[in-house]
Amino acid sequence: MHARVERWLDQGLGSCVLKDAHLASLVTGPMHHFDGVRYQLGCYVVMPNHVHAVVRPLQPEAHDAEDILGSWKKHSSRRINTVLGQTGKLWQEETFDRIIRNEEHLWRTIQYIGRNPRAAGLSRDLCPLWIRPEWVALGWRFDA
Repeated sequence: MHARVERWLDQGLGSCVLKDAHLASLVTGPMHHFDGVRYQLGCYVVMPNHVHAVVRPLQPEAHDAEDILGSWKKHSSRRINTVLGQTGKLWQEETFDRIIRNEEHLWRTIQYIGRNPRAAGLSRDLCPLWIRPEWVALGWRFDA
């Protein structure tokens, strides 16, 4: 099921409002808002119709991953709908989350996120792609 959904997303199916750079910035802004306070944001890519991110809750008993993602969705959808002059749902309720188990898994996840634009036939320049500067300093970066 997950692989099928990934194929649909890579084919550009569904709403692709995030291909607009301004609308994509309305997603990345909320993602950075509580970075270092409620969570550590590791990396992300904003695709035209979905987002991939690595995030680690700093106080999971107070702000778990579901709360963090829900907050991002709520704030970004409100702002995007205002710009588009529309109402209603922007995001799917369900998320596809994974627990990163070790460094190898983290490395593979970072590379998957970095390759996602190319997998969808898009230039990396068209999709906001970010990795935590401290990670880059440690040698954790997106491969070309």
